[in-house]
Amino acid sequence: VERPNLHGRTRLTCRLCGECNIGCNYGSKNTLDYNYLTEAQTLGVDIRTLCEVRDFAPAAGGGYTVRYVQHEPDLPREQTGGKYLEHIELAATHLVLGAGALGSTFLLMKNRDRLPALSDSLGTRFCDNGDLITFLLRARETVDGKKRGRELFPDHGPVITSAIRVPDSLDGGDGPGFYVEDSGYPSFASWMFQESDAPGEVLRFTRFAGERMWDRLTGNAETNLAGELAGLWGDSDLSSTTLPLLGMGRDNPNGKMRLEDGLLEVDWVLEDSRPYFERVRDTMHDIATVLEADFVDNPIWYLNRVITVHPLGGVPMGRDATEGVVDSFGEVFGHPGLHVADGSVMPGPVGANPSLTIAALADRFAERMVEQGRT
Repeated sequence: VERPNLHGRTRLTCRLCGECNIGCNYGSKNTLDYNYLTEAQTLGVDIRTLCEVRDFAPAAGGGYTVRYVQHEPDLPREQTGGKYLEHIELAATHLVLGAGALGSTFLLMKNRDRLPALSDSLGTRFCDNGDLITFLLRARETVDGKKRGRELFPDHGPVITSAIRVPDSLDGGDGPGFYVEDSGYPSFASWMFQESDAPGEVLRFTRFAGERMWDRLTGNAETNLAGELAGLWGDSDLSSTTLPLLGMGRDNPNGKMRLEDGLLEVDWVLEDSRPYFERVRDTMHDIATVLEADFVDNPIWYLNRVITVHPLGGVPMGRDATEGVVDSFGEVFGHPGLHVADGSVMPGPVGANPSLTIAALADRFAERMVEQGRT
């Protein structure tokens, strides 16, 4: 039996509930709390939660001084912004940032005046890893000469079960490469999605209410109430024949980040990567055609916007400070002992879902620190 994680929870078998993308309640995913964090705590590492780093700077005798606040959920709301929270200070021989493409970039920019040797590349090479989401609705198939709904059941099983890889120009393709993956969603989302079929539901309710009124007027006691209540829900055709599609690949990493009034601003224009996105979208449209489904764009596409769950860049790695902010082992140029280990160090899109690539880089950085006695 696998030992519990740092919260005392044991892992359970996958329930095929489709909740992978909102957090697995059964421990079936190989998440950090079941591997690295649990192992770290077992080895005596001090893990502090609800802590927010405010600033850090090189210390006079080497290493770094870090100031942070400890948020308290039970404090009154007007105090939770940190205004009344005590700043806690600690010393670190080596400081590793792992706040992601947005968080690590923000922290370095916020403390830039304390880090004079930071590269001018800070805030550059932002991209969204080519993320694009579209939807296939009411897929159909022909069986025994009759057209019927093609059941895709997006709420059953893991969120992503398969992928189509389209090669780029480096391995036989004729443009930027990408992946198209099926996407599921939690079971409870099917109920909400089915509710969006409002016109059909109104008609079903009207018919149900009319039949009940007729039964009362005629004194008819022979009813099939269970079946009629089930009919209110309909045949679930919309939710069972729908499939979100996820695209990700090699968009143009030319986005820039900056601080404005203390907030992180991102300048990234879809138009610069439009040929890539159109290629992904055309492939998704072909899939819809094969499945005899209606193809629907994410509404924000028409506003020249996309949604990303894979922001990358901002603290890109390079061969020296003229090319990047960190070296190939995640150490900041000009500031020994300051490291960054997250998606911000990517100098461009990974193409595939980047989590394992980021984890591999973090392992590489950690091994280097151990080899050099930085533990």
